[in-house]
Amino acid sequence: MSRARSRFDVKPFHPGVAVVTGAGSGIGRGTAKALARHGAEVIVADINFATAKDTVAQIRSAGGLAYPYALDVADTSSMRDFADYVKRNHGVPDVVVNNAGILVAGPFLDIRHTDLRRILDVNLTAMVYGCRLFGAQMAERGRGGHLVNISSPVGFLPVRLGTPFSVTNAAVTHFSQTLRVELAPRDIRVTVVCPGLIATNLPATAVMASLTPEQVAITRQITVKAMTLFGMHPDRAGERIVEAVRRNRAIVPMRPEAWLAYWISRAFPRTARLAMRIATGPEIERIVRFAIDHPAVLGIAREAGELMPYRRGLQTYWEPPDYDQPVAPPIPLRR
Repeated sequence: MSRARSRFDVKPFHPGVAVVTGAGSGIGRGTAKALARHGAEVIVADINFATAKDTVAQIRSAGGLAYPYALDVADTSSMRDFADYVKRNHGVPDVVVNNAGILVAGPFLDIRHTDLRRILDVNLTAMVYGCRLFGAQMAERGRGGHLVNISSPVGFLPVRLGTPFSVTNAAVTHFSQTLRVELAPRDIRVTVVCPGLIATNLPATAVMASLTPEQVAITRQITVKAMTLFGMHPDRAGERIVEAVRRNRAIVPMRPEAWLAYWISRAFPRTARLAMRIATGPEIERIVRFAIDHPAVLGIAREAGELMPYRRGLQTYWEPPDYDQPVAPPIPLRR
């Protein structure tokens, strides 16, 4: 009975202050805009200050309240400074969305140590540390709050040639569920979101071991364009995330492929491992490797990438964006 009540007992959702990392584009931007539409004062953090300012401009043009902040979540001292800045100038946040993430792929033994360290720092340590910093603020305030960590369905499955990305997302998913149990007595809720295919620019900065720079560039362009065509709009994803916060969902596989990965991994783990072994096995890799290393195939792929259509109206790029020099974050007026 109590379980049924918890499922349908939805509290009024009036976020005061919200923090979103990786909010300069994609899911982070969509979530920041959705929170602003619900009346939140949103601190928009991103490693790229220019895109953070673009998100803030969109929120303000719609009548919302938002402030940009340049932040590299992998830098723990910067994270501490950021948390202190938010508390000092905006107050303790009611909702924190740890969204920043990167992609590193390729044969595990070929991936550079620096790239392994970077994906662990960004995709896992930063989320853990963000929950620690802002969770402590929420606990001290004594009014609870909500922590949201963005993971991925690949955390449910053993994805060959995507080991670092798969492992870090699996860790985030389990960490979030564990933390939810621990912080529940303090009325601090924790949600982990596994979106699936969303029209984001994640591949634009991906590191792909064992590929040449030209192969990487072509792969980025084709992948990003395909994601715009078949992925969910980031604004829609943002609304779904805010709805999950409002309903206090523990784990949110968002799209059909995310739900499929979730249930297959739980109900048929051996089948899931076998399927991933076949889909990404060395036999397939050798065929793909032979094709992409052939100059004629590379030329066709290059032309196909240029001609391939993509959904307009999105913040779409397939080359790493330029970074401007951020100024000191403005001190906002007290509400």
